[in-house]
Amino acid sequence: MLINSVIMFLRELLPALLLLSTVLVWQRARLRPLLAVLAPLAALGLVLLSGQYTWLSGALDGLGLEFFYLCCYVLCFVLLLAAVVCQRQRQVAAMLSGAAVAALLWVNGSNLVLFLFVYERQWFQQPGLWLGVILGLGIGLSVAVLWHYLLRELTRWRGVLTLVLALLATRQLTMAAALALQSDWIPAGPVLWNSQQWLSEQSEYGYFFNALLGYEASPALAQCVAFGLGLLLMIWQGRRLEVQ
Repeated sequence: MLINSVIMFLRELLPALLLLSTVLVWQRARLRPLLAVLAPLAALGLVLLSGQYTWLSGALDGLGLEFFYLCCYVLCFVLLLAAVVCQRQRQVAAMLSGAAVAALLWVNGSNLVLFLFVYERQWFQQPGLWLGVILGLGIGLSVAVLWHYLLRELTRWRGVLTLVLALLATRQLTMAAALALQSDWIPAGPVLWNSQQWLSEQSEYGYFFNALLGYEASPALAQCVAFGLGLLLMIWQGRRLEVQ
């Protein structure tokens, strides 16, 4: 149970923490409007979702929760793209960035709520579980802090922030495409390669690269197309991006 809870928290928290760290580097002069949007939207969304899991999981022939997650991933990408487009309106860009992080937290946070309070209702009585929660949270926050300071140093080189934001935004499109494939809403196409033997999805580096760019060892054509188109669009719109 200890290992499972650590892995669960790392897998769910790391994508949102990496995105939040990157956005904080970009909008470090506009933290107040960013947090003023992020905190209430994330909290309110998770509170509202906590009472709708039964209804969502039963909608769309049992695929309602997957459809909701797909919409959140797409919304996160669209909000980040809009923030980049509106970068000269700095207050608006900061608010859109905060809303994008909140949209991702609706996915990852609701998965953690399901894990802790639905599947593991007696988690307070299981020391291994809450110890795993503490360890997973601590590791995730440590990686996010290191990423934040590393990115602050790397932004001295022009184009680094644009590339990182583009990768994180496009990751959300890749995750949306993966959900659509799992639900048979779009054709998968052929599997382009299998890199499991070089970089396992279940390894530490696998979790990191999944959080950063939606890494999968055996991606389908549809996922690669979504990643390529999203990356090109984000880089094109963010080519004049600057740290504010």
